[in-house]
Amino acid sequence: MAIPTQADPVAGQRYLLLADISGYTAFLNGVEQAHGVDFSSGIPAGYEVVGALLDAVVEGVQPAFDIAKLEGDAVFAVAPAEGLDGQGEAVLDRLRAVYRAFYVVREHGKSASDHICTACPVVGSLNLKMVLHRGQAVRQTVGSNPELLGPAVNVAHRLLKNSIQSRLGYRAYLFVTDAAAAGLGLTGIGVEHLEDYPDAGQVQGRVIDVGENSPEAVTQVLRVD
Repeated sequence: MAIPTQADPVAGQRYLLLADISGYTAFLNGVEQAHGVDFSSGIPAGYEVVGALLDAVVEGVQPAFDIAKLEGDAVFAVAPAEGLDGQGEAVLDRLRAVYRAFYVVREHGKSASDHICTACPVVGSLNLKMVLHRGQAVRQTVGSNPELLGPAVNVAHRLLKNSIQSRLGYRAYLFVTDAAAAGLGLTGIGVEHLEDYPDAGQVQGRVIDVGENSPEAVTQVLRVD
């Protein structure tokens, strides 16, 4: 995590961004089945593609967000709330640019000719889903690692497991909670959506197109009972 500044206190309101690669687990399982588990002949190209996709996300969200950590197939990034409040359009522009960079890397991986197995080209099935929440988070050192803790952090992570994917397939999307939308000034954009968790309760937000779906298509799918 970046070195704290006066604008980013130990405890404070933060925007919490999680950018997760959909289809990651199935993709790597396919690579392992095709190449075996020892990789004695070299690391499969599929791993390089995944690394490049994560690099595109990491580079794209900065400097608006600091990288808190990489969590397997997800990038967890944070920003002090006061730095982004009211900057909704700029934040959307940045996250749409992140998706475009992700898309370019993915399409390049699909067309690469340096591998021949049937698993690696399935990189085209990967997509990007993003969750943005706003709430109180506390920075604390756990062991030797800096961590962000608090109910808002838990909610943001819960939202990666949602019902949007089952209704939209692997299309790209950004889910902005009402807390984040209010802070950013994005309360009138996208499609309303509600998630309900036994431990975190109901979380209302908005699903926003980030590039691969037309707003009309998103609206039509989400309104189907």
